[in-house]
Amino acid sequence: MARGTSIHIGVNHPASTSECPLSLSEENAWKMAELAHQAGYGAIHVLRGADATRNAVGGLLSAAARALEPGHTLFVSFSGHGSHVPDADGDERDGWDETWCLHDADLIDDELAAIWRVAAPGTRVLVVSESCFGGGMGRYGDVMARYPNLSPALDRPVYRSAEPVLRGVKQFAQPVASCISRAPSHDDGIRASVLMMTGAAEGQRAREGLYTRHLLELWKGGAFRDSFCALHGRLCECVRYENPQQEPQIMMLGTPDPDFPLEMAFHLDRPVMRGGWRD
Repeated sequence: MARGTSIHIGVNHPASTSECPLSLSEENAWKMAELAHQAGYGAIHVLRGADATRNAVGGLLSAAARALEPGHTLFVSFSGHGSHVPDADGDERDGWDETWCLHDADLIDDELAAIWRVAAPGTRVLVVSESCFGGGMGRYGDVMARYPNLSPALDRPVYRSAEPVLRGVKQFAQPVASCISRAPSHDDGIRASVLMMTGAAEGQRAREGLYTRHLLELWKGGAFRDSFCALHGRLCECVRYENPQQEPQIMMLGTPDPDFPLEMAFHLDRPVMRGGWRD
């Protein structure tokens, strides 16, 4: 397979929400696909509107994650309504699972985590999500989980998972790039390194198109040559200037890869730009 595969999803009229229909999300899926092309991705898939069903999106993401080989990257973007539903398995600190609102049904963050778990060690997943409540899709919790024979990282929340996920879980206590407030407390069974950038924090609504517009303006057809961390910082400034109630987020899931957020944003051949560890 190609060293870089990308999947871009846009839904203007989801069936699962009573929110007003969107007008930019499906067009933005094409724009993010063009960004992927400019960044060197060879296998690019776009699912928009009625094609972006729960089965189609879940099936394509699962197949792409399963096909990843060490050193390969899967780049996924979503533009559309985000929602939240009552947490069914007790793994969310606020009692809600965050979702992507697809054409016919929601895709829940727990289901996305299950998809990332099929990716092989040594692979990467990059997720850019412009949707409401996107910052709540990280695998963190406020309740300290207790694992036999494992010492939790001091002062760092540990994601509380269902029992099957705890088997073989690895726990971490290492530094993380300065733009990321905390590393994954444990891998949650995800062997890949997942870097997620979202247009809004947990509990916040995202103004349609705002995050993607500024991202593409900064990208400038591939002229942006700084790190993911630097891009996130610029995005925060631009988005918050227009909408102070919306704060973009950047987070890591799965197996920590401290170089990932410090590398040149999006470009497949991306050197580490600069350091910046958090004590």
